[in-house]
Amino acid sequence: MTRDGFRSGGLKGQYAGFVSRLLAYGIDIAIITIMLVVLGWLIDTVTRIFPTVLFNPEGAVGIVLASVVIVITAGIYFIFFWTLLGQSPGKMLLGVKIVSLDGTRLTFWQALRRYIGYYLSALALYAGYWWVLIDNRRQAWHDKLASTVVIYAWDARLGDLLADRLQGPSEETLE
Repeated sequence: MTRDGFRSGGLKGQYAGFVSRLLAYGIDIAIITIMLVVLGWLIDTVTRIFPTVLFNPEGAVGIVLASVVIVITAGIYFIFFWTLLGQSPGKMLLGVKIVSLDGTRLTFWQALRRYIGYYLSALALYAGYWWVLIDNRRQAWHDKLASTVVIYAWDARLGDLLADRLQGPSEETLE
């Protein structure tokens, strides 16, 4: 491919890299955290106003229930956006999208497997996430489990400096 062809090719449809995916995930976690803080504030306010209406567990039971609420809330968030749009808000901002291996939109069951796979990818010091760095299709373990890939959705272009470095020296500079 020529140097000019390389630059004009863009990144749309290419497998998304580790940093893009990590930043998108960080944005999503920030959004989910804000949602949970607001939900917690609402629950706390209602239980203070109507103390006998809601069960307000303390100690270990409260921690377990809070953990379950976090897992379910995050699951609803991710599965909803993945199946509806193919990308969560964080992925939208970073210009990446999740698709099935054949390029189609995720099904509910794929999205559910992918979300469960997030927890499996976190096992063994997040090895499943780090796998993106060595896999040819940039798939993490949760992508492999759900038969998905993450691709660039925008027609981004490489900068001249980066394109020159990736392409190597031009024929003009070799003469």
